[in-house]
Amino acid sequence: MRSTILFLVLFVLAAAPASAQFAFAPSAVDLTGEWAPRVYNTHMDIGDYTGIPLNDEGRLRAQSWHPDQLDMPENLCRPHPIDIGLRVSVSQLRISTELDPETRQPVGLRLHVWWQEPEQVIYLDGRPHPSPHAPHKWSGFSTGWWERNTLVYRTTHLKEAYLTRTGVPKSVKAEVTTRVHRYGNLLTIVFIIHDPAYLTQPYIRASSWVLDPNQVIPPFPCEITPEGTIVPAGKVPNFLPGQNDVLRDFPTEYGIPFESALGGAETLYPEYIKTMKTLKVAPRTTTTHYRRTQ
Repeated sequence: MRSTILFLVLFVLAAAPASAQFAFAPSAVDLTGEWAPRVYNTHMDIGDYTGIPLNDEGRLRAQSWHPDQLDMPENLCRPHPIDIGLRVSVSQLRISTELDPETRQPVGLRLHVWWQEPEQVIYLDGRPHPSPHAPHKWSGFSTGWWERNTLVYRTTHLKEAYLTRTGVPKSVKAEVTTRVHRYGNLLTIVFIIHDPAYLTQPYIRASSWVLDPNQVIPPFPCEITPEGTIVPAGKVPNFLPGQNDVLRDFPTEYGIPFESALGGAETLYPEYIKTMKTLKVAPRTTTTHYRRTQ
């Protein structure tokens, strides 16, 4: 009797299409449901590049960014990339099963976030990534697999965007490796961002959610209207090299050396504390302090 049951199970697995076999992964965990964020907004200050392994090119672009760029007409309804969308404090998350539109067989998972409604499909059916010349999207293209009870997926084909909401850039060459782990009713997502254009090594950050079956994610309509335009058409607010007069506000507020706030791989390690002790704390200035609230 047992041998017959085992044979039937093996037969079903062998006969199942590739698009459905991901559901039979022995270590697969149910990640679907409504998840409420437990997120602390980091990098909210202009000039705060701490913890980011920026190279000189990335730092130059970050220092030219002006907060009024977010009020440009073309940026008012611009969605967050999914790795930033999952970092804001209003990132209510829904994870659902993604079905093939023709066969209605499961092919992966779909992530939906409330703020600006970014979505990401994670294919778990073994399909390859498209050509490097394929279109890039805000959500990129993601394929995943299970490592024991942790979902791991790789995202490519991302549009140029930001690592933080204060202007630290992320190029079209960036790839993101994401690890999703559920422990009881707690969900933890770790992002490992590789960007050969602006980073000298991977940038790692994590966020957490709790299961909330009664959560309701409302629509997020966005419409560009002339009345809501703050920055005139044709103008791009920016700081020319060496003219960003608010960069020193962040290190001054927190009493750290100006050089330490500029990021870089060497600032990520405990040994850098010895270097900090040899640097002068940023002097106080009277410039305007910029901080983004969204």
